[in-house]
Amino acid sequence: MGRRRRQPSSPSPAAEHPLEDDDLLREILLRLPPQPPYLLRASLVAKRWRHIAIDPKFLHRFRTDHGKPPLLGDFSLQINGKLSFRSTLDLPYRIPPDHFSLQVNGREPWRLVDCRHGRVLLINSEMRQVIVWDPLTGDRSLLSAPPAFDDMHTAAVLCAAGEQGHAHGACHSSPFKVVVVDSCEHGDETVVFVSVYSSETGVWSDLLSTPLASMGIAVGNRSTLVGNTFHWLLLMSNNILEFDLDRQTLAVINRPPGVRSDDSAWIIQADDGGVGFSALSCAHCQYVYCYHQPCFQMWDRKANYYGVAVWVLRKSIGLQKLLGLGFKIERNWSHIVRYAEHVHALFLWVHSSLFIVQLESMQPKELFKSDPMYTYYPFTSFYDEGISGLKQK
Repeated sequence: MGRRRRQPSSPSPAAEHPLEDDDLLREILLRLPPQPPYLLRASLVAKRWRHIAIDPKFLHRFRTDHGKPPLLGDFSLQINGKLSFRSTLDLPYRIPPDHFSLQVNGREPWRLVDCRHGRVLLINSEMRQVIVWDPLTGDRSLLSAPPAFDDMHTAAVLCAAGEQGHAHGACHSSPFKVVVVDSCEHGDETVVFVSVYSSETGVWSDLLSTPLASMGIAVGNRSTLVGNTFHWLLLMSNNILEFDLDRQTLAVINRPPGVRSDDSAWIIQADDGGVGFSALSCAHCQYVYCYHQPCFQMWDRKANYYGVAVWVLRKSIGLQKLLGLGFKIERNWSHIVRYAEHVHALFLWVHSSLFIVQLESMQPKELFKSDPMYTYYPFTSFYDEGISGLKQK
């Protein structure tokens, strides 16, 4: 009996490439870094990729999943009243300097005092006015100072959106708040006042006040938002001003022990989400005219065994070792110039160079040469102009 001839089987369909699955491709694109070039370059691969990248629902999830927007650059206010932008992105993706620009009356004493959640804040104490500007949309709000304020020492801006999953850095249509700080001499002490403006109500809140230890103390223009609490360094003092937006309380706490009032310092966020502190100090002495090389130190504020909040030194490292420089760093030629909350990084000016140090990895990067009088206000935002341009094609 002969063997039965086997019928030829029909060819199996070619296995679908994983990237042909829109759901899988979407999950891959969501994992791209938030810096502007990555999503734009991916959108140019094919029409199907572009269709996903420009989808508003995808962009919303992209921002929500990342949570924290990338650093795009920094702002400074020139003498002529022009607010200038300098991109810190790598070439060839740097944003042109004139892409974000705002001109205010150069004959009036405007001051750039804050930059947060995609908005820039300027104040004019003489004209008693405040400008809130969104560089990405160009929207500009001009506010009058609180009626009871004689002056405005400094101010801060923040997004007021509170919905679940909101990503700060895409707040262009969200309401905002402005916190203005003033102080006055009363008897033998200084009294600090705070008032909050809400864009939703269009009015300023009632004043909150707290006394300081003595006269001559001023509020420094160095605000840090940790959780929903603002912190300012107090000048000519070893104290910190705290304003809790949720509880509407104003309080004064001490700096870490051993930090001098003339040390270059900044309030930061600790790794556990609490309040932290950074300073360029001397680990060897407490002399005002110190010739040792500066030491970079970080503290966390934690509750001790008795439930009392105390400062705990977390890190201490020589600034020369941290930056990997081959020359002696002079104390007067090094200082902390700004803290970028969303990227958890410090800007350090050292001998005519601006460095950025990521505090999680402690990795430094030299950005550019700069004048020590230059003011650095880091600007973080989700920037998808290239993606938006594709929508029109």
